[in-house]
Amino acid sequence: MKRVISYVAVFSTVFIGSAIYHAPANVVLSYAPVPDFIDIKGVEGTIWQGRAQQVQYENWSLGEVGWNFDWMSVIKLSPEFALRFGRGSAMGLSGKGNVGISTSGPYVSTVVASIPADQAMQLAPALPLPITVGGRLELAIKSATYQSPWCSQGEGNLAWNEGLAETPLGSLSFGPTMIDFECDQSTISATGTQNSPQVMGGMTAQLTPNRQYQTEAWFKPGSQFPTGMSQQLSWLGNPDNQGRYSFTYQGKL
Repeated sequence: MKRVISYVAVFSTVFIGSAIYHAPANVVLSYAPVPDFIDIKGVEGTIWQGRAQQVQYENWSLGEVGWNFDWMSVIKLSPEFALRFGRGSAMGLSGKGNVGISTSGPYVSTVVASIPADQAMQLAPALPLPITVGGRLELAIKSATYQSPWCSQGEGNLAWNEGLAETPLGSLSFGPTMIDFECDQSTISATGTQNSPQVMGGMTAQLTPNRQYQTEAWFKPGSQFPTGMSQQLSWLGNPDNQGRYSFTYQGKL
């Protein structure tokens, strides 16, 4: 009798394990509490390895999203999936990275994402002047652990490559623009620099858990600063003794 019970237990374990391993992702997803602002279509494969042909997050078109479970992560007691996204994205978005959960909570690591600057601009609040931007935004997140409302710990950077802005007063080429950021207990701090023959600048910013933000920025016209824009600088007052024009912004998101 004991042998029969052992056989049944082994068979049941294997059967349940096989059922979980081969569980279709679309079936599992149909029972998952997916938020209304996320639209997922064309799910294929299993929960361990598969893809969704199209994923929409609010106004962000993520295109095709594929996932692959890292079985070695079980040893580290932090189950982790490798993701790729962006194929077929209407916004030209592309990227990859890892998502998982540890004893500290959900996290992302080694995330790299890219999007045309003009597409990202469409998601920003309307500006008082018509501005067309060019170049590409490259986001890199080394690591970030989620904690409401933002993150407990995290670090990364945002680069604007071949940055260009077209305005009614002229065109500006920004050259390499880099912003480094870090998160500590949902307070996000950022520092950025930019330099080109036309203009150079820098900024610092901070966003707190209660959505209060403060930004300090400056720019200094270069030797090739557009003439049309130079004639308008008087509206900004006098620069400091280093020739820099400074701004401070604060408010609540």
